[in-house]
Amino acid sequence: MLYRPFHNADPPKLHQLWHVCALGPNAAEGFSCDIFELFACSQPYWDPHGLILAQDEESGRIAGFVHAGFAPNSDQTGLDFSKGTICGLMVHPGFRRRGIGKELVAKAEDYLRSKGARSVVAGGGLEENAFYTGIYGGLDPSGFCLSAAAWPQFFQSCGYAADNEILILRRDLIRTKDPVNAKLLRHRRHSNLVITDRPTRESWWWFVRFGHLDSLRFELHEKGTEKIVASGQIIGMDLFIPKWGVRSVGIREIFVPESQRRHGYAQALLLEICRRLKGESVELVEAHVLPNDQPVLDLFYSGNFEVTDRLLTFRKTL
Repeated sequence: MLYRPFHNADPPKLHQLWHVCALGPNAAEGFSCDIFELFACSQPYWDPHGLILAQDEESGRIAGFVHAGFAPNSDQTGLDFSKGTICGLMVHPGFRRRGIGKELVAKAEDYLRSKGARSVVAGGGLEENAFYTGIYGGLDPSGFCLSAAAWPQFFQSCGYAADNEILILRRDLIRTKDPVNAKLLRHRRHSNLVITDRPTRESWWWFVRFGHLDSLRFELHEKGTEKIVASGQIIGMDLFIPKWGVRSVGIREIFVPESQRRHGYAQALLLEICRRLKGESVELVEAHVLPNDQPVLDLFYSGNFEVTDRLLTFRKTL
C-alpha cells in the first residue's frame, strides 16, 4: 500500500470513495465532484500534504484517505497550529480490516506534529473542524457519526480517549406544533423580526467555513426603542436534500444581551424563526449543542426540538 499526499487529479477518485463508504445519515450524497472540491480543498489554509491517501500499488485504486487540519485560534482570525484535528477519515469497504485506517491516522499525526501540533482531536468538535462544512455532520462537521461506524473502538485502538459528544437536535416543522403561552403572545405583539442576508461581525473562521452556504441573520427588535433583544443565524443545508428528501436549515448563535435575559426572548425568536422557515417550505431545522450546555438545551427543548443523533470526538496528546 502506497501512502502519499494529495495530487491534483485525485478529486474525482475521492468523490467516488465518499459515495461508496456509507458514511451514515449525517453525510450528504448525490452532489457533484465540483462541490466536493469546494468544501474539501478551497479553503485558504488548504495544504495538500494534510490530505493523505492510501493507494493500492498493484491496482492503482484509492483504498482510503485521512484529512488533517488545525483548529482556529481564540479570536478566530487564523489557525492555532498547536491544536491538530483529523477532519475526515474513510477506508473503502473492500480494503477494510487490513490496518489501513490505523496507518492513515499515524500518517496524519506525523503531519500535524511536523507543523507544531501538541494534541489532536479526531472529529474536530463544535466549531473546530476546518473542512467539510456543508457536506458532513449536517449543520457542522462536529465529530464522527456513531451510527456510521464503531468509531470509539477504532480510535481507542489508535491510542485516543473519548473527548466530547455533540448532540444533534432537530425539529420537524410539519408535524410539530409551537408551544403557546401568554409571554410568547406578548413578545409577538411588542417586537418586530428583522431579517438580513448581510453577515455582520462574523469572523474570518466563519467566512472560510460558512461563506459558501446561504445564510440569514434574524434579530428580534423591541417596538418603540428598536433595541435588539435576541438574535440568531440560519445556515442553508440544501446539499442534504438528495439524502434526506426534505429541505433543511441549521440554526446557530442564538444570543440574548445580558440585560434582556430570563424574559423569554430567546424562545420567542426561536419559534418565530421556525414559523418563518415553515412558510418558506423548510421541513427540518437542526442545531448542534454540547450536552453540558444546559441553558441552550433547555431553550431548544422548549421549542420542541428533540435529540436525534450524536457526533463524537476523540483526543490524543502528541
